[in-house]
Amino acid sequence: MECPAPWPARHPASYAAWDILDHPEHGSTMAARPYTARRALLADALQDVGPPARATPATDHRASALEWCEALRAQGVEGIVAKPGRSAYPFGRRTVWRKVRHADTADARVSGPPARAAAPRALALFLDGESRPRLSDRLAPALATRISAALADAPTTGERRTDDETYIGLDTGMVVEVLAGSCRHGTLTVVRIR
Repeated sequence: MECPAPWPARHPASYAAWDILDHPEHGSTMAARPYTARRALLADALQDVGPPARATPATDHRASALEWCEALRAQGVEGIVAKPGRSAYPFGRRTVWRKVRHADTADARVSGPPARAAAPRALALFLDGESRPRLSDRLAPALATRISAALADAPTTGERRTDDETYIGLDTGMVVEVLAGSCRHGTLTVVRIR
């Protein structure tokens, strides 16, 4: 009887670390330190570990980051995160870190907002070829005001549901241009009214 290959050979995996928030010699105050200091400690901690554990690629060269972003798209990498070297770890707060995700422009039919308000915070949208609506990202304030005015007289068709949230269905022919994220979350960012 032949023995099966060891587990790692049957199920290869990689572990990519992108930050370090605790360190045995520096304690749990790492999050307050600048990213560049945390990155140096991360590289040091993984130096003797080797593959399959490694630090994610990092650069302060914009052209290299954009080249990586495009080259890694085919492997399913959803984008890059741009952050100042002096920044502390944000723990869910609004931050100067920016996610730069892959997105394609598409048109989407507006089905309604999550609630009637002076300006909607998001929209339930139908992309071509999809049978279920998806909720957009938060609308920019000026765009939300314009959309609210354009939808003010649209008759309601009742309460509807996206996969995540209930919204007010509207009988509208409004179409918006969106950036349709190609990443695992597939976010929809409304750009403008068509």
